[in-house]
Amino acid sequence: MIYGRVTMENGERVPEPVPVALICGWQTLQMVQTDLKGQFQFQFGMGNYQTDTDFSAVNDSTLTSNGSSTNPQSGFVTYGSSDMKLFGCELSIMESGFLPVTKVITQPGSLGVMDLGTLVLQRLAGVQGSAISVTSLMVPGNARKEFEKGESATRNRQFKSAAEHFQKAVNLYDKYAAAWNDLGKVQLILNQPDDADKDFQKAIDADPHYTPPYVNLADLELRHERYESAAETAKRALTEDPNIEFAEFIEAAADYKLKRLDEAEKCARNAQELPHQQIPQIHALLAQIYVEKHDYPSAAAQMRAYLKESPKGQFAETIKTSLGQVENAAAQTGNNSALPAQ
Repeated sequence: MIYGRVTMENGERVPEPVPVALICGWQTLQMVQTDLKGQFQFQFGMGNYQTDTDFSAVNDSTLTSNGSSTNPQSGFVTYGSSDMKLFGCELSIMESGFLPVTKVITQPGSLGVMDLGTLVLQRLAGVQGSAISVTSLMVPGNARKEFEKGESATRNRQFKSAAEHFQKAVNLYDKYAAAWNDLGKVQLILNQPDDADKDFQKAIDADPHYTPPYVNLADLELRHERYESAAETAKRALTEDPNIEFAEFIEAAADYKLKRLDEAEKCARNAQELPHQQIPQIHALLAQIYVEKHDYPSAAAQMRAYLKESPKGQFAETIKTSLGQVENAAAQTGNNSALPAQ
């Protein structure tokens, strides 16, 4: 087990759960959320999945074979019981509106337990949007208690109970943007997309600079083939914070479905330039775009990048097969010399 805590730069506790990723090489091994005291922990060798996962976290099933999007709640792999295997891995926090936080694991631990100390969130200058809502700092105590109960129920996968507590929280404090956002995420799990749509919009109305509901709403619109809306909502998120790689990815996927290949390529390349360990499918999307543009060397390069970052990913076998076909196409068009070396 490894554990630690997250605080704001002034030493105060973070008013909302924050996703913390454990990354080794290109692989995101687990992602958990802090509790409302800012504490987090990763368990290993338990033979089961982490349940304290961030609903907005993206893994390799985000882009399905038909270009639609999903938002999984589980499936992160455990890494084994030996903490020595984690040497050189890193903890990572990538929250909108804040500087990236990373901490490399350089200690072997003792008896399988490591305390990695405190990770500090610092505001990013010049960015208006944030993954932590200002409304969370003004919540009355009774609404916060309901929110905490909702978070606890969510971690225990008691989603109906979680929805009830989040609903009570917003009934007590209508401007509680984080509670509206989490209510929307739970409604998605409960297969209530129309309710989720309304909840995300209410979160945006409560705090227009709060970025998570924009991304969640855009993701929902993409999955329901509302491509114009998805692209527009993703753009609104990027207006608040241009560093949200998943928003760039959603806009790229929507533009691709709308046959706007130049716009899709631009957004996908923007996403690729940002830290994107959790969404290697950016490369799969770019490969599709380049194939349709008959730019086979670039398509091959993106396929290789995907296989490097996600060798056992959802698209790995298909891409391995397609890579050979793309290389043959490049050779037939005289572009083989431009292909990256094996």
